[in-house]
Amino acid sequence: MVSLGGLYPMQYIGLARARYVLSRRSAPPSLSLSFRRNRPPLPRVDIDPPPAKIPRVIRSLLSPAPSETTARDRSAFLAARDVCRRHARSFYFASHFLPADKRYAAYAVYAFCRMIDDAVDLAEDEAVGGAGMGSKGMPARLASDAASGGGEDASRSRPTSGRAEAVEAALARFEATLDAVYARPPAYPDGPAPDEAALALYAFGLTVRRFGVPKRHFQEMVTGCRMDLTIDRYETWADLERYCYRVAGVVGLIMCPIFGLSDPAAERQAVLMGNAMQLTNILRDVGEDWGRGRLYLPQEDLARFGLAEADVDARTVDDRFCGLMRFEVARARDLYWRGSAGLCHLANDGSRLTAAAMAVVYGGILRAIERQGHDVYRARAHLTTRQKLARLPRAVRLARREAGDPLPDVF
Repeated sequence: MVSLGGLYPMQYIGLARARYVLSRRSAPPSLSLSFRRNRPPLPRVDIDPPPAKIPRVIRSLLSPAPSETTARDRSAFLAARDVCRRHARSFYFASHFLPADKRYAAYAVYAFCRMIDDAVDLAEDEAVGGAGMGSKGMPARLASDAASGGGEDASRSRPTSGRAEAVEAALARFEATLDAVYARPPAYPDGPAPDEAALALYAFGLTVRRFGVPKRHFQEMVTGCRMDLTIDRYETWADLERYCYRVAGVVGLIMCPIFGLSDPAAERQAVLMGNAMQLTNILRDVGEDWGRGRLYLPQEDLARFGLAEADVDARTVDDRFCGLMRFEVARARDLYWRGSAGLCHLANDGSRLTAAAMAVVYGGILRAIERQGHDVYRARAHLTTRQKLARLPRAVRLARREAGDPLPDVF
């Protein structure tokens, strides 16, 4: 059996799961764990720092922060980790296969991307007294008609000029922050107790310099956010694909230098994988997006299956809608399939397995949509932690694939 980083696949999964469980506990570094209520606690486990005699790959999985940093820098990366743990459960779950330094670099990048969302949310709150317009790129949520009990005006909200101006100002401030990060080396935030955002921003500055992440990818993300200010319908898949690239495909490109991509030609597959995840979000959230005045499903696809916007407004789930969803699910699976062909070009230090786990876990949402009869209005399709763990053997099969090998059927 081929091992991954010195461990056999199921051992690797077990260690990563243990690291995930440890990280979920809000306990001091020295802690006790009991997996069964009717048994005495296990012996206390000291994880800060792990003993040097433990093999490097295991020590990396247990390490609570990057090892080759100062105490100040570690505090910044831990702040970024906390942002990720709160807001990105699927990625946080998969990230525990990464070596510690890469894992915390990924947390820093995610925390910075999250700052775009938070800046937009805050701007909207200030502009309209707490009601955000939200989007796939900017995830502030408005209550849907079913949740709020309001009429069409209450449940469907389009950007007003005041909101658009506030969001544009927030994005301009974000761009200025991005310019400052890339213009000079990061400085540790002043004050005796820097806030989480300042610490995460410092960690981000360290990360983009160490791994050479291009600035233009983050600029593309801002462009995607601006699209949500003026566009709430997409005529064709090509139009929607352009949006998916700007808010998600570029995330794949951002992660390439961190995950150690060895073949630049595989960047196209990284984009496809990001687009697949974004399309998955869109299919899962059709009802929520409609409640915010947005319809991401291409108009040409609606027409192909004989659907109109009135059917979406009525939350109609019939043969036409199920046919549309089967078509879009198949498109998303094809994107996952083609994107996964590039995973073999990532470093085999846990990076490949992390990306594979993200793909199969997120792809599992498509299965969840199918299990509920394509009725994405009734409940938000998702995977439980148990279901995510059940899909990890698929991720191992995908991560073990080398260039030229056939792709395993994991989606």
